[in-house]
Amino acid sequence: MYFYWGYNRAAFTRSDIHFVGEDYDFTIVKAAARDRPATKFKTYVTPSTLTVPQFNVRLGWYYKHRWDWSIGYDHMKYVMRDWQQVYLNGYIDPSSNSELNGEFTNEDGKLFIDPNFIHYENTNGLNYISVQLNNTAPMYKTNDRKFAVQRRVGGGIGPVITQTDFVWDSEQYHSGMKLGGWGISAHMGVRFDFFNRFFIENTFSGGFIHLPRNATIVRGSTRDNDYANHKFVYGQWQITAGVLWYLRNKNGCGTCPDWH
Repeated sequence: MYFYWGYNRAAFTRSDIHFVGEDYDFTIVKAAARDRPATKFKTYVTPSTLTVPQFNVRLGWYYKHRWDWSIGYDHMKYVMRDWQQVYLNGYIDPSSNSELNGEFTNEDGKLFIDPNFIHYENTNGLNYISVQLNNTAPMYKTNDRKFAVQRRVGGGIGPVITQTDFVWDSEQYHSGMKLGGWGISAHMGVRFDFFNRFFIENTFSGGFIHLPRNATIVRGSTRDNDYANHKFVYGQWQITAGVLWYLRNKNGCGTCPDWH
């Protein structure tokens, strides 16, 4: 079995974000977004703040030679860029405090998105929980079997848990953690094994995330009247460190990595 922990950077495609609420129903067309990594090194190494940055955690089990199942999650942060110029399609109630109210189409031209009027982010976060099937194969091994370079490929699927920070009409809202949607992904990477026990892994992954009713405003007991319908493609680079251990050895450890 193995366990790893590490950190990531993420990038997101432009995507349409459809906002629905009691006094609005509109789409920001091809919105741009970014991630939000921690900027101070001590955040990554202080035990009380380990989960503040964008992190990855996973537990896996080699069930046969070179193949393993794993479960874990990628904690990413999705932040819609402020002051971007985009098309707006839909309706905003004229009672809004913003100059952006009424009916909008592409014919109105591109408009600036004022973050004091509307801002949307999942920074606590965009949590992709996935079950993965992975394949490991050796690229290089030393004669003493104390160091190996392994190629890793695989794919995953699972739910996405979100917590949304939303600014609407100059008011700030914070939703609780909830099931926001689902994701599917593929990845490839290189793992460096040391002494048959420890490893460092460099992985690139990409996937598709669909958030059909991602809560934006919670009004009392009503949770689903205000939401964002959102789908996008992401890319991720992660560096992780981990440990391998053995439940039992049998017949030369036929499910171990290729050290023997």
